[in-house]
Parts: sequence; structure tokens; C-alpha cells
Amino acid sequence: MRKKADNKQKKSPLKDDIENIVFMEHLSSCEFYLEDGETPRLVLRDVGLLFQKGQTWGITGNSLFEIKLLTEIIANIKPYRSGNCVLVERGMMRHKRLILPHVFYIGSSEMLYNNMTVLEFLMFATDKMPGNKREHQERLLEYLISIGLKRIALTSIYKLSREQKAVIILLVAAYSKSKLIVYNLPDYSFDETLLGAMKQIIQLITEKGKTLVIATSSPELIEEVCSYILFLRNGTVFYQGPVHDFCHKYDRIILTIQGSNIKSIAVILKTMLPCYQYDIKGDNLIVSARQATKENPELVCKKIVETGFIPERIEVNFKNVKNAYEEIIRNHDL
Repeated sequence: MRKKADNKQKKSPLKDDIENIVFMEHLSSCEFYLEDGETPRLVLRDVGLLFQKGQTWGITGNSLFEIKLLTEIIANIKPYRSGNCVLVERGMMRHKRLILPHVFYIGSSEMLYNNMTVLEFLMFATDKMPGNKREHQERLLEYLISIGLKRIALTSIYKLSREQKAVIILLVAAYSKSKLIVYNLPDYSFDETLLGAMKQIIQLITEKGKTLVIATSSPELIEEVCSYILFLRNGTVFYQGPVHDFCHKYDRIILTIQGSNIKSIAVILKTMLPCYQYDIKGDNLIVSARQATKENPELVCKKIVETGFIPERIEVNFKNVKNAYEEIIRNHDL
């Protein structure tokens, strides 16, 4: 007999608001880190988050294990030690591991039938959709072609890479009735073609009002397909919010100067503009703003001209997840 969640777990500020899909407060994991001579430390502690309808979240951080564990708790795959968690208006029991019907969980690429082609499997997975089957098959094939997957549309699944399989499973999830899709494959690496396909599939997911949670160690994946990011640092939430805001908050690179005389330029710029940071990598001089320093690329360029040196190239930085990610890792000893 299924046990009822206790009253404490049922309470949440969500009430009947279906816009809120995943809610956590003060959540801690059951797992601990054990080190010689040290007090056991919870892997995840005091985690709070709120994911809403139609949003695409990328969960990342400095530990692959922590990323994967939090995503498993979100999907109700793993129990949690303490705190409050509500998933699509339903309180999640701390000690009950159960795949819920409104959650589509992807934790492996081995969910497909290897003896089918991609198109055959998509037809099988969407068999209960209404309408003419032949027309539906034609639409599926046209869609695969339109998102850049023409090459594998009629390929047997056993011939696909794990990343290609994972993208096909994501498309199946898009056609499902699930309100929440959890994509827990943080060690997968997607090439440009697959990223392009994922971007269009996720647009379909968003249009259907579904919420997507992606566990990943790839800043490029978050950059391409996510609107929101949650960054875990040593088991706690370091940042959560829009990807755009994350980039502008933590990517402090202003511009990159390329040339053979960059060491001389760096010495002079340090005297002229000591408020900035200067790092030399090969033939590149990277100019960054220190914390709380206002960025002014025009002023830096003006000072470079005043040095009398003419660099081969000056590239103004467009804020991105990769730079922001590396800035956090570098400045917080991760």
C-alpha cells in the first residue's frame, strides 16, 4: 500500500498554481562525503529552487556527481534526507522512489529498441497520437530533415552514437504528455549538428508548455539551449536565474588583444588602467574587469592607441556561459 506523504511535505507556497513545476526548500541529500579525520559532510545541503512552466533549466557546477544527484532527486529517482520538495503540485515523499506519470526521465540513451530505425521507433512511440498514420509518418520524416537529422532518420538505432540516441529520446519526450522532462546525461558531449537539433526540439517542448531540466557539465550546451541556469558549488546553490544575467554577472572579460607585442602593451596598460586585470595566454592579452569595476571597452581601446602599439587584432568579448563558468571555478577554488 502506498504511504501518504507527511503534512510537512505537503505544505508549500504553490497551492494550485500550475505555473510552478518544481519547488524545493532547505533540501539535503541522504548521501555524505567521508574523508579521513573529517566530519561527514552532506553532498547536497540547504538546496532551494523553483522551476516554472515552459522554462528550460541547465543544472551545472563543479561536481558531476552533485549535478546528477540533484537531478535524480528532482525526478524522484533518489530519496532526500530533509527539506521540502513539491513536483508538479505533488508533495514528494522523502523515502519513496517512484517515477511519476507526469515526469519523463531520461537517465540513459539505452531506452530505444535497437532493431528499429529512428523513424520506426518514433512511429512506435507516438502510435496513440490521433490522425492518419501515413501522414503522421511523413510529418515525422519531414521534421527530422528540418532539424538536421536527415542522415540518421532511416538508420538502425544500434548504429547510432549514445548522443544521437539521446536526442531521439528527447524528441519522444517532446511528444509525450509529461509536464516535466528531466534530461540527466551530464557526461554527454553533443556536436554542432546535434546541438542544432536539440535547440529546435526544445523550442517544440517550450511551445507545448513543458518544463525541461538538463543536467550538464557543458557550458556550450547551456549557452545554446537553456534560458535558465542553476550552478551548484560544493553541494549548495551558488546561482540560479536567467542565463543572460549569469553571463553578465560572472563573465568579466572585456576584450582580447592579439599580437606579438602584447607583453609590452600589458605593462603600459597596467600603469594606465590599473583597475583592470591583464592575463597573457599565448599571443593573446585578455583584459578583464575586476569585481565591482565598471567595464569600458572603448576606454581600453583608446588607451591601446595611446601606447603607440598596433596589435594584430582586438576582439570585444560577447558575454557567454563558458567564460562565466571558468571565472567562478578560478575565483572560488573549485
